[in-house]
Amino acid sequence: MILNKNVFFIYFSILLSVSSFGQEIVRSSIDSTYTEELDEVIVTATRTTRQLSSLPLPAHIVTNKEIKNINSLRLSDILNEQTGLTIVQDHGDGVQMQGLDSDYTLVLIDGAPLIGRTAGTLDLSRVTVGNIQQIEIVKGATSSLYGSEALAGVINIITKNPQQGFGGNLGYRYGTLNSHDISTTLNYKKNKLGISGFANGNSTDGYDLNESDDLQTVDPYHNYTFNLKVGYDFSENTSLSLSGRYFTENQDYIPTEDLAGKNRINEWNAHLKFNEKFNEKWNGYLDFYTTRYKTESYLNYTEDDSYYSDSFFDQIMLRPEVRIAFEPSKNHSFIAGVGWTHESLDRTDFSNKPIFDAPYVYLQYDSKPIENLNVILGARFDAHNKYESQFSPKAALRYEITDEIAIKGSVGYGYKAPDFRQLYLDFTNSTVGYTVIGYNRVPNVIEELEEAGQITTIVAPVTEFNGNLKAENSLGFNLGIQYKPSTSLSFEINAFRNNIHT
Repeated sequence: MILNKNVFFIYFSILLSVSSFGQEIVRSSIDSTYTEELDEVIVTATRTTRQLSSLPLPAHIVTNKEIKNINSLRLSDILNEQTGLTIVQDHGDGVQMQGLDSDYTLVLIDGAPLIGRTAGTLDLSRVTVGNIQQIEIVKGATSSLYGSEALAGVINIITKNPQQGFGGNLGYRYGTLNSHDISTTLNYKKNKLGISGFANGNSTDGYDLNESDDLQTVDPYHNYTFNLKVGYDFSENTSLSLSGRYFTENQDYIPTEDLAGKNRINEWNAHLKFNEKFNEKWNGYLDFYTTRYKTESYLNYTEDDSYYSDSFFDQIMLRPEVRIAFEPSKNHSFIAGVGWTHESLDRTDFSNKPIFDAPYVYLQYDSKPIENLNVILGARFDAHNKYESQFSPKAALRYEITDEIAIKGSVGYGYKAPDFRQLYLDFTNSTVGYTVIGYNRVPNVIEELEEAGQITTIVAPVTEFNGNLKAENSLGFNLGIQYKPSTSLSFEINAFRNNIHT
């Protein structure tokens, strides 16, 4: 079958504005929960508000204007256009960075992690771009601030905050394969209260590039996304915000008359932020984040029920965090945080419902000891109840040779903790005749197989699986040079190396 890749679409947009949207204001120079509509402002790399051009780390910003110009609907399409990023198909649309697979890149929404890596890959196609203010990409090991999965880097999706006045828009797009996408936003902000909402619906009939098999390349689906942000400023120094996101998708597998199936995804998250500016030098922040990702699917032959399979995946995360920022002078600043991550997973091929508990603490020092030199030193310690604890240091510097030329380099430790699947999977394919066992399940399952007479030879002794499993880790190096002949033009070259240990 030949599929025409030239897609025809219609785009319709309505904009309603009662009063003009004002510029968002940064509430503090060390506030990672707010963003500005200023050029090259980034918060992900240091959890402080920094101009991108002065940062000693390899980083990039995809602005709202760029997102509109690319004219794509899903996050995976936007990232595929960025230099140094590659979208790969492996149980969803994953992103590769700095030569490492998609398992090793941490993806955040407003500074909080997305979950749902059913087979290692975090499927980015489930994120729509309609309410994204900017996307911040930090390359290289960033575990000193963000812990596990930030071995290759971090991608932070910053959604739009309520803006002054009242307004909204409505957009609709139609394409081949009976594809529909409709989205709407509403915004209201007056005095101390701000509210913004976003809704999106996306559907397609799918397509098949290979008629010789029973499955379609892309099955029919429809999904919906809803976002809500509410903010309240008690005073110039005290503010509270609450945001929530809900995503649901239904996918029907109907490739032949005899084969039927269905897959359903439900995801939600809620994020509470409280900020207090004690004085000109001290700021405090409280974050409380919780999320759940759940899937259910089945596949069967409807004619004689000769084959039937079903699966489920239900992951929950809870994360409170408190951090303090101290800025004794304009050339020196500190940020310190302490938090706790609680996760649980109930899924097919697990004999129990494991729970992860991981308290952590981090500290970062950002200094400009002389006019042309910026130095950042940081470290984080993660404890864990199921794998060995991790200490993740990092150092970065940037030196301005001239007003137009600067060199920058960084070295940092990154790690990826063993996930639930690597520790607790207990899967047997009786048709082919093999079993896949997670590390923590090996002693019990081997004993059961021996008692059943299904093992004749053991090559690796079971005693090797005692104790906690070590995390994969890497020592990452980045070295770059930046040339900026004018305010509107800049060139940058960056070289990297990852020394990986498993």
